[in-house]
Amino acid sequence: MQTSQNAPSQPQQPNTLGNASLGLGIASAAFVFGIGLCALVGFRQSPQVVGALATPLFVCGASSAFLGLLGAVIGVGALFGGNRSKATAVVGTILSLIGLCLFFTILAAFRR
Repeated sequence: MQTSQNAPSQPQQPNTLGNASLGLGIASAAFVFGIGLCALVGFRQSPQVVGALATPLFVCGASSAFLGLLGAVIGVGALFGGNRSKATAVVGTILSLIGLCLFFTILAAFRR
């Protein structure tokens, strides 16, 4: 006789919110890093050119950081699901927070 302890458990469902958080986190971290790196290198070489492009660079960087904020909120929400995998939600939340923190770090580097 089989006991209830030997019964197979139900497979976990895919975590669509976790996957969305992961995608937003990857996009946020990559875009903020790329825009920030280009802006910092350009500023070191020619401050006048970056001064003229400061508004578009800030808007693009802030929009990418906002993707990170959305990804972090969605990732935290994905952690409170039922029978769902939480690994993608955790990684997505971490990457989203990295993108958000990277934006503020780059802003602080420009203020120096």
